[in-house]
Amino acid sequence: MDRHENKRDMNGSNREPDRLVAHLPDCLKPRHRDDLVRLGSKHDGGYVVTESIIRHTDFVVGLGVGTNWKFEEDFYRLKKCPVHCYDHTISLGLFTMGSVRYTLDLLRPSRISNIRSFYDPVNLLPLKYSAFFRGKIRHFRERIGGGSESETDFKKIFSRIPDGDRVFIKIDIEGAEHHALSGLGDFQKRITGLVIEFHHMIFLHDSVLKIISGIKEFFDIVHVHVNNHKGVDEGGMPDVIEVTFENKNLRRGDDAESGRRYPVEGLDSPNYVVYADFRLVFEPEPANNRIRISSS
Repeated sequence: MDRHENKRDMNGSNREPDRLVAHLPDCLKPRHRDDLVRLGSKHDGGYVVTESIIRHTDFVVGLGVGTNWKFEEDFYRLKKCPVHCYDHTISLGLFTMGSVRYTLDLLRPSRISNIRSFYDPVNLLPLKYSAFFRGKIRHFRERIGGGSESETDFKKIFSRIPDGDRVFIKIDIEGAEHHALSGLGDFQKRITGLVIEFHHMIFLHDSVLKIISGIKEFFDIVHVHVNNHKGVDEGGMPDVIEVTFENKNLRRGDDAESGRRYPVEGLDSPNYVVYADFRLVFEPEPANNRIRISSS
């Protein structure tokens, strides 16, 4: 299929479900792993990791949680290890205020008959937050970055983790990852793996590919998924991708390229359930292609 057959634009206009195709350069093609598992939600908020990563992890860090910390819950269920989550946009107080407003609205005479609405997930967020974030599972209401003193960087994050603990990091911070990833290399030996949601691929493709190239010095790409909440450009370049990295020290056997078709049946699901997942095609990039890795 010609890559220009994609019809949906960045705003998500209609497209035929069987013609969803996204294109990425070969440098993002995963390496083979036979122990891939999915943690977190079935749709948005779920990510693929390896069983090897889970076994070797002593500490989980989640950068960006919003109202969905199911990934961190699943990791904790398997490992019972400490979890630190960072998100400056949420707090128990904010969830409580939202729940109070929601409940007061439901008590209006025109709506009070719908008792099931009291159990809406939004209304239950204060209870869910309090049930999960306690003991060795902590939430820090701090902005992640690397450009100012008011932001939390990886040096501060690792200062709260016992020396010697091996760490898995999930990063979904809506575009701020481009700045936040600075300094990550100082801790690469302690990191078992990473899941990073890269945003703005269409406009920042050179920057994203340069960041990924640096990460690949110490980590293998073991899974890639296109987030279908955003679209692709006219050439098939997706705007948001989810990439799983595994520390090369965990690699078992030969370093072979994955032969899977993406999305992987049984592992991947569309982030936005209204649309089908993008079928992912990897292709070599000519030297003069616009998505080459920048030399600067």
